[in-house]
Amino acid sequence: MRFQWIKPTSRACCIAGIVTRVGLKDMTIDQAIDFTLSREIQCKNPHLISQRELKSLKREAEAQIRKIQETRRAVPVAGGR
Repeated sequence: MRFQWIKPTSRACCIAGIVTRVGLKDMTIDQAIDFTLSREIQCKNPHLISQRELKSLKREAEAQIRKIQETRRAVPVAGGR
């Protein structure tokens, strides 16, 4: 047995889940990664994930969080001119 994504889109779904949990549940990225993988919805054998894949997931989730924060700052206040 080895770690594997269930579908080709599973990795992206996992990253979306991590970002959502960090933003809405006030989890750290590491907690969100552990929780998301442990549910085994997008992957099989999450306990066998490589350190390289974990670092990659964390890096991409952090990039998405930064992108969301930048976008949030760029949106003008409603009614403002």
